[in-house]
Amino acid sequence: MHKELLTKLGVLLSVLLFGGKLYVGIRTGSTAVISDALNSLLDVFSYTAIYLSVRLQEKAPDANHHFGHRRAEPVAGFIIAIFAAILGATIIKEAGFGFFNAHPVNLNALAIFVMGIAIVTKMVMAFAYWMTWSKSHSLAMHASFVDSCNDMLASLVALVGLILGSSWDDIAGILIGGWVLFSGTRVGLENIGYLMGKVPDDLMMDRIRQRTMETPGVSGFNDLRAHFVGDRIHVEVHIEVDDSLSLRDAHDVSMAVRYRLQDFDEINRAFIHIDPVTVCQNHRRELR
Repeated sequence: MHKELLTKLGVLLSVLLFGGKLYVGIRTGSTAVISDALNSLLDVFSYTAIYLSVRLQEKAPDANHHFGHRRAEPVAGFIIAIFAAILGATIIKEAGFGFFNAHPVNLNALAIFVMGIAIVTKMVMAFAYWMTWSKSHSLAMHASFVDSCNDMLASLVALVGLILGSSWDDIAGILIGGWVLFSGTRVGLENIGYLMGKVPDDLMMDRIRQRTMETPGVSGFNDLRAHFVGDRIHVEVHIEVDDSLSLRDAHDVSMAVRYRLQDFDEINRAFIHIDPVTVCQNHRRELR
C-alpha cells in the first residue's frame, strides 16, 4: 500500500479512536482509557507530521536542496518524540495523582467494544506498516509500525485496567504513560542519529568495501567515509588505480565504482576520488 495512503489512514483512524476513547473514558471514569485517548491524540499530530514528511521527502532536488529532502522523515520523527515525552510525563503525573485519590470505574459493554476495536484496528495497521516498511525501508513506515504496536499494547493495558477497576486502573494509566515516554525517547534518539549523520552499521560498511574492491580496475582504496543524510547514505571513498591508465580510463573506473555503490537501495550518492598508484607489471596485465 502506498505510504501516503497509509499515513492518511493513520490520521483518520487516530481521530476516530481519540473521540471514541475519550467518550468511553469520561463515561466510565477510567484513568487508563483517558490516558489511552490522549495517546491517540498524540497519534493525530504524529501521523499528520509523518504524512507531510513523506510528501516532502519524495520531492526532487531543487536549487535550495541539491541532495533532495531526505531529512524530512527524521525531522518529523524527532518532533513526534518531543510530543511523546511531554505527553508521557503528563499521563504519569495525572495517573499518579489518581492513584492516591480513589474514584469509581463504571465498566460497560460499550467501553469494552471500543477498546477491542482499537486493539484490532491497530493490529491491522501495524501489519500494513510492516509490509510497506519491509519493501521501502522507510523510516516513517518503521516509526509508524513501532507506534502502532505500542498503541495496541497501550489499549490492551487500558482494557485490563478498565476491567479490573479500582487502583489497577490508575496503575494501567501509569504504565501507559511510561510506555509512551520510553517509546518517544527511543524514536527521538534514533532520529537524532540520522539527523547528525551517523555512520552505517558494520555490515553495510563491509558491503561497500567488498563492492568497491570487486570493481575492475580498482587495486585498493583508502579513506572510506559514509554517513546518513536522512534515511539514505552518502559515501566518499578514495580508490587506488594504476598510474599508467589514461585520464579517461581512470575516470571510467571511478564511474563504475560510483554506479555499483549507488545500486544499493540504501545509498543515495557515492563520491569517488582517484588516487594513482604504481601497480606491479603482472597486475597491469590482469587489469588489461
